[in-house]
Amino acid sequence: MGPLSIKMARLVSCDSIYTPIVLDGNGAPLDLGDTTRTVTKRQRKALVARDRGCAFPGCGAPPSWCEGHHIVHWSEGGLSDMGNLVLLCGFHHRLLHRSDWEIEMGADRHPTFIPPRQVDWERKPIPAHNRAGPRAS
Repeated sequence: MGPLSIKMARLVSCDSIYTPIVLDGNGAPLDLGDTTRTVTKRQRKALVARDRGCAFPGCGAPPSWCEGHHIVHWSEGGLSDMGNLVLLCGFHHRLLHRSDWEIEMGADRHPTFIPPRQVDWERKPIPAHNRAGPRAS
């Protein structure tokens, strides 16, 4: 396949298991990083319970169409824990990687979406779709 750009490598590897290997100019390994893991089955169940499908505002795609997304990408030090994960459909997962949309995790541990300036000049945070509130007893 050949060399990939950093942006394409991040997109392709977002939901994969891989082992990063840093090579020198001659192609000799300099450093062998830790294997990065995807969302676990237990984390996925928790994401489905919290996000109830694609969390992107106005989407509503069912959980079966969705995948876990790291809010802070693992290559930038983001952890694979619930405070850094959100459930997104494939379309919105790619959109987040290719645009200036941002996600922040609120104090209530629910994701909030920040639109790019071309969508909202003031960049007002938008709550996640299907936001799970307190359950009635």
